[in-house]
Amino acid sequence: MKTRYGYAGIHGFDRQTGLNILLDEVHVDPSQWSLAPRYMSFALTNACELACPYCYASKIPARQRFEDILRWAKDLDAAGCFGVGFGGGEPTLYPRFAELCRDVALETNLAVTMTTHGHRFSDELSDKLSGHVNFIRLSMDGVGETYERLRGRSFPSFLEKLALVRSTARFGVNFVVNDETIEDLPEAAALVFGEGAEEFLLLPQTGTDGKLAMAPETLRRLKNWVSDNYERCRLATSAHGGEEIDAPMLMTSKPEYQTYDFMHVDATGTLKISAFAGEGISLTVGTSIVAAIQETRSKQSQMEEYA
Repeated sequence: MKTRYGYAGIHGFDRQTGLNILLDEVHVDPSQWSLAPRYMSFALTNACELACPYCYASKIPARQRFEDILRWAKDLDAAGCFGVGFGGGEPTLYPRFAELCRDVALETNLAVTMTTHGHRFSDELSDKLSGHVNFIRLSMDGVGETYERLRGRSFPSFLEKLALVRSTARFGVNFVVNDETIEDLPEAAALVFGEGAEEFLLLPQTGTDGKLAMAPETLRRLKNWVSDNYERCRLATSAHGGEEIDAPMLMTSKPEYQTYDFMHVDATGTLKISAFAGEGISLTVGTSIVAAIQETRSKQSQMEEYA
């Protein structure tokens, strides 16, 4: 079990089982807090074969260097990070993707997670990732005809890929909630947990400006569904969703400590406080990612002081 120190206390995490233990009664002096965020996401590439109409990911061609990601992962591991998440775009389009997951898993104590639409999964890819990826987040917006209309792929084919994902690693499902998918929410939840998912991540549709993009009635229905179901299954939501949904969910960040819980590196190699942030620090060759994290926090503190 790996241990980190922070504002919430002493936090232990086992990457194989996903077990978290938080000793929140222990006060940790800020000088001893782990420098890396608890979790760092990487957009490996902006490439994706799908054209979902609500996707906020950048469409500018970009791809990170293999050697940089592995070096940053080692630095994050040493600085107290618990895990890295690979996304995009579609991470399985990244050259040497399975090799990257293997090297990070073997050369660090980080949990390796990925977010994927799943359609590129095969027996060969599953074999290569097994034992090197700890958790897979599978994107599924709507079921049946809704899914096919929004994602342009066969839903029966998606279910076949879900079975491959399930055989590869522990998994959860990401579900974008918008005016079109809200009707499918109950059926989707039943399917997800019936297939053995450990988590159902609700992602209220968000625009490129980081603001929720759904009708007030859709948001009301989402709130009501979560209120009626959060005690029956393991639900989670995005930071934006957590601000709007008034129900106990999984651990969320305190806004003032956000950079100790989560940060993001986009496909151009720019460190940001989130995927929606417009600016960040470019991690040029040789740049220390831990130093860039500290610089980001310093700039954020200065902005808050002048606000």
